[in-house]
Amino acid sequence: MKPIEICQHLGQGHIDAYYDELSGKEVREVLKAGGCSVNVPPTAYTQAARRRAWRRRFDAELTGGNDNLALALLLEWLMRHHRQMLVDYLDFLGVKHTMGETDEDFCVTNPPEKLREGVAELLKKYPPAHVASYLLLIGHLQDTPVFDQTPEVLKALGVEDAAAGEYIEKHKQTYKPRMRQQAAS
Repeated sequence: MKPIEICQHLGQGHIDAYYDELSGKEVREVLKAGGCSVNVPPTAYTQAARRRAWRRRFDAELTGGNDNLALALLLEWLMRHHRQMLVDYLDFLGVKHTMGETDEDFCVTNPPEKLREGVAELLKKYPPAHVASYLLLIGHLQDTPVFDQTPEVLKALGVEDAAAGEYIEKHKQTYKPRMRQQAAS
């Protein structure tokens, strides 16, 4: 699932909460990564006025489908405010890391069953939307279908059971690893 799709499924309430956790500096980083200007009107003297201007820009870009902005939002939110969840998952998998950061493609080095066991462990400790945001983003970044094809992850994202089943079946039929696509070109 692409980052913009994750954000769309999360809904406005979760996006508001994720955005509100970010500092002004972090919001600027997200906007820059999304290819957006961080300039504000000269009348935006206060931090609150700057954040309102940035929020309008942010919302317009998300509504417009800016996948780079969605990716930057999820990464900044996870790395700055929910790193312990990353640490817990990597520890569960036995992956060497530095405070939740690793160069290992752990979705390749671990069997799907082990990756899915970790889903249940995270759901015991963290809010479902947070777990789904993290795992679907990792699935996207590491190009694995495991989390897109795990009903518990989709349900944690807020996808109803019937829609999750349809999504999984469609994903199974249409998923093509990026690596294979590059080799074929």
